Amino acid sequence: MSSFSRAGFAALLALVVSLLGLAGASPASAADTPALAFTVDKTQATPGSDVTVTMTFTNTGTADVRFVWQSFQPTWETSSASGLKYTWKTCTADPGVTCTAGQGATYAVPIAPGATRKVTMTYTIGADSSCGYPDVAFYSYIYTEFAGGQPAKDGTYFTPATRVICPTTPPAGAQA
Repeated sequence: MSSFSRAGFAALLALVVSLLGLAGASPASAADTPALAFTVDKTQATPGSDVTVTMTFTNTGTADVRFVWQSFQPTWETSSASGLKYTWKTCTADPGVTCTAGQGATYAVPIAPGATRKVTMTYTIGADSSCGYPDVAFYSYIYTEFAGGQPAKDGTYFTPATRVICPTTPPAGAQA
């Protein structure tokens, strides 16, 4: 086989292997993990019920986190809806984290690469809250500095939304 034929055959074989997925998937990396991830325990809730928001901060860098600044606030749609009512109740956090319900967290540093810190906040939807759109949702801006001259990172992260659903009352005389 000529050197061109061998090179062409090797290239063709590499193409076939990659197209068929025989080379295997790449392992997940820290770049695949967001620095701040949110979950909510309810995507729909009724007036008077509680909703829990959990945020998990992860040091996605390769050096210790030396400084973290975080803001936490309602989205524009949530804050501008006059009938949408909720009240923050509680905030609990992992050791090394100080939190205030509805205001986010302050993280003790350093935070090692790959380490996480979790904050859980609960709010109550007002008994007289409006229902439907807009949803209750929040966002957070986070700025992180690392040891060893690593470049700083920042980003904006959004919570999943919770739709307020008003219970429907069956018409008078209807059978349940």
